[in-house]
Amino acid sequence: MSTSLRILIVVLLWAVIVAFGYIVLRRLRQRNDALLRFQRDTAPADDPARDGASFGWLRRQMMLAGFSRPEAGFLLLVISGLMLIVGAACALVFRWSGLQQQALEGIELVPGGLSGILTPVAILSPWLITLLAAATPLLIVRAARRKRIMEVSRDLPLALDLWATLSEGGMGFDAALDRWQKTQQPGRALADNCRTFQRDLIGGMRRSIAYRRMAERLEVPALSRFTASMIQSEQMGSSVAETLRLQAEDVRAERREKSMTFAQSLATKRVIPLVICFLPGLFVWPLGPFFIQLLRIVDSLTGAGS
Repeated sequence: MSTSLRILIVVLLWAVIVAFGYIVLRRLRQRNDALLRFQRDTAPADDPARDGASFGWLRRQMMLAGFSRPEAGFLLLVISGLMLIVGAACALVFRWSGLQQQALEGIELVPGGLSGILTPVAILSPWLITLLAAATPLLIVRAARRKRIMEVSRDLPLALDLWATLSEGGMGFDAALDRWQKTQQPGRALADNCRTFQRDLIGGMRRSIAYRRMAERLEVPALSRFTASMIQSEQMGSSVAETLRLQAEDVRAERREKSMTFAQSLATKRVIPLVICFLPGLFVWPLGPFFIQLLRIVDSLTGAGS
């Protein structure tokens, strides 16, 4: 069987697998969406089941990363599958076209017995690259989630300070929240979440449920502590301005401690890049020619002895 025919058979087989998987995943997604719509339609207005807490694990993770479209999780699976198929096809083409054999023959010419170490690397590298390509969409989603957490953690201390200042000046929390939102750029995660919080209140939802949904939409520890303290303040009847000021001080102290911890750990974290990236260059520059000559001598001696 020729190489082109084998490649064509593999491509057709993977296309059939992808089509079957697409149909199955589409049916499952339609069934899940119908079930979620039924739950939202039958749940009360202030029930947390109407929010993202009732979504599947994958869709909830996509929402936490900022991809709120219903088909985001399905697209993630499809793109990961396509990347896996394309990577596997490229690895098979690399193997069947003879390039891998040429690479292995070139590795065997390396002196000093290094071919035994480099041969497994040359064989496994295409498949490792395939797995890395398939995991790339998931890594992008994870990076978006971390960026979102850092953005909220950076915006929350300043927002709490402003809310506390406006509340101490006699303005209510809702009015302070509305004043703060006018100064925020569109697309910021905390500002968008606060707008959703206000829409929930306008829709008649209880304030405690709206606070809980506000924390569940982002799952940032500092924001969760803030919403818990606001719920407790509402239930106990304490001052909102005092609660906001205490929360602002706690969040600022937490960020200060994290910054100090990060600064103290920099000296230790620099050791690995220096050892891996910098020191080998220092050794290769003066000792490289010597090691090459030594490998040639050892290769000639071993060849003469055999």
